[in-house]
Amino acid sequence: MASKLAVAFLVVASLALASSRSAQRIIGGDEAAPHEFPYQLSLQWNYDQPDTVCMHYCGASLLTVNYALTAGHCDVEFSVEGFPELVAAEHNVEAQEGPEQRRRVAAFVVHPGYGGGVGPNDIGVIRVERPFELNEAVQPVQLPKQLVQFQGDVTLTGWGSMSTSLYPEFPDKLRKVDLPLVDFNTCHQLWDFTTDLEESNVCAGPTDGSRSACSGDSGGPLVKQLDDAAVQVGIVSWGSLPCGQPNRPTVFTGVAYFVDWIEEQLRQDE
Repeated sequence: MASKLAVAFLVVASLALASSRSAQRIIGGDEAAPHEFPYQLSLQWNYDQPDTVCMHYCGASLLTVNYALTAGHCDVEFSVEGFPELVAAEHNVEAQEGPEQRRRVAAFVVHPGYGGGVGPNDIGVIRVERPFELNEAVQPVQLPKQLVQFQGDVTLTGWGSMSTSLYPEFPDKLRKVDLPLVDFNTCHQLWDFTTDLEESNVCAGPTDGSRSACSGDSGGPLVKQLDDAAVQVGIVSWGSLPCGQPNRPTVFTGVAYFVDWIEEQLRQDE
């Protein structure tokens, strides 16, 4: 029988949460082309050493030049000196390649219904200190319509672990994977009717577990390509531990359930 343990896809390496729910990465994916997904952001911890590579710990997506979308559980306070930054035009998180745009986090607003750990309403909006500059490598994702339903395949991107064991193996370059959406009733049954799953969640992944999110993918975007628009369907929230277990699809926060709340946060600058 597959393990009933699940994990909140959170921080990486030695800063990962020690919990019955843990962080996850992309399992079964491929390396993305540089800047193939211009809405992809990396949430990093800068140890106040600007000339060094910073630590990626969560994904995010660009909403506007001033705001980004991520998971609520990515709002963490590390017991070290430093500060969080959002990085756009990132590809190799282990190198400074030149086109990256780094912005300090000015505010992190977590949905008031999120209670921490694994649970519903795992969503947050980040405001940066100064605007990003849009170009071919930096473009916003599109929000869906409120409560719209999606079907078919969707695309997950991130720097999460690629290991199906308890020992993570993190890539340096952005990866991508296509996942089939799983309807809510099927997902609820596969997760043994766990109370952690609510209708505001979206599930995706094949039943054999060969493709999934994992540690370090937390907060990252699940996107549906519609015509010329990349529409965000979900935010990486939680899944199985170890990653890639059969009959344990990754659980995402369904963005369409929170569009009104997101847009309310974006109006704060008006």
